[in-house]
Amino acid sequence: MNVLSIGNSFSTNAHKFLPQMAKASGKELLLCNLFIGGCSLEQHWKNWREEKTDYDYEIYLPFETEMTRADDIALHEAVEDEEWDVITLQQCSHFSGIPESYSPYLSELAEYCRMVQPKAKIMLHQTWAYESGCRHPGFAHYGNSQQEMYRALTEAYVNAAMEADIDIIIPSGRAWQTARNTPIGDKLTEDGYHGNDLGCYLAAACFYEKIFNESIYDNDFILPDVPEQITEILKLCAHTAVEKGIIRKQ
Repeated sequence: MNVLSIGNSFSTNAHKFLPQMAKASGKELLLCNLFIGGCSLEQHWKNWREEKTDYDYEIYLPFETEMTRADDIALHEAVEDEEWDVITLQQCSHFSGIPESYSPYLSELAEYCRMVQPKAKIMLHQTWAYESGCRHPGFAHYGNSQQEMYRALTEAYVNAAMEADIDIIIPSGRAWQTARNTPIGDKLTEDGYHGNDLGCYLAAACFYEKIFNESIYDNDFILPDVPEQITEILKLCAHTAVEKGIIRKQ
């Protein structure tokens, strides 16, 4: 399975434990992330149109769990690099609940990826709301309210996916919000917005289920130094988010 994410630090978070999950189940996974910190869909679109070589290329080779990097990569170079089975796109977190920030950038990037990689599934990665009390300046778009940010980003992702004709949403944001209503609570970040190990596990589990079409319950990878009951809650939250989804296209 060859997977490319066109993203930022939130896709880096989502990838962190995915190679370990794939290895634990004996799945061959080439996992790559086009990385610019805080990169929006508009900036990805501009970089693509202008062929800017501004990206770090974060690479996990099959059955390897250590990341390697390449520098000064252009978006089109990565999209054309392999025969991808899955390409994921996402909005930067602070614009995630702003509907106008998606158009026309998501639709045009998705269409470009389909043109170059007609066999690939194009997926949209739903990012998550910030921790309550987070000091990220973008939190002000949502009145510094986690609930408002989650509501707004969920609605924006659904509408953007429909406009761009994307059928598959990886519901990391829903999994996070579900976990916050468990004994885990609002303890999924290391700085108010980037995932800690619990948050990264949740996002990776959502990726795993959507990419491989298998339940995370059947995966033997466990987080080190995390109680088994916490891991079971994380699995439940990710599986429930994927099972329920956030979009039903007719």
